[in-house]
Amino acid sequence: MRNPLRLVLRVAPVALLVLSQGMPARSASLDDHPAVPAILARAEAIFQSMKARDYPEIFAALSAKSRETIVEETSSAIAAAANQAPPPDGKSLGGRSVPPPDRSPVPDRDVVRRDFIAGGPIARDYWNAFLRRFDPDDPLERSRWEMGTVEKERAEILLTRHGADRPAQMKMFLEGGAWKVGLVETFWSR
Repeated sequence: MRNPLRLVLRVAPVALLVLSQGMPARSASLDDHPAVPAILARAEAIFQSMKARDYPEIFAALSAKSRETIVEETSSAIAAAANQAPPPDGKSLGGRSVPPPDRSPVPDRDVVRRDFIAGGPIARDYWNAFLRRFDPDDPLERSRWEMGTVEKERAEILLTRHGADRPAQMKMFLEGGAWKVGLVETFWSR
């Protein structure tokens, strides 16, 4: 083996094969994941539904945990408000007669859930109050979107508002064959 070129030609393929076995495989880009378009579309759609005040669609886009938490918290708030002591019937308040309190029955969780599904008055009050504190244009127009992790039934979208140091990690869940937004799982304090 006097010819160094022959040595290189014989050793190089073997060396490359040995080296490539020890190197980690290149992982596919998140953008290549087949679920990414559906995940991003559902996330964008909920913010567009909020902007349009399409209450039934907002509720439909939520994860099961988010829907149940919102129904439970709303039911509890309605019951607490109904249990507050009203002024005594027929008593004078500042020289005015106070009508007897409305003793309408407090809606149970099933009634509240159906109202949210239909976009009824309870849902309108809830989402209007929510949207007084949350501007859907923040994620739609003033944030950078990046895919975080994507697993079989869970995903994460990183939303970084212009000027923010860290992104919000919006959690998404595959439920019943469709991606749902984990509003409670993402934004409610633990």
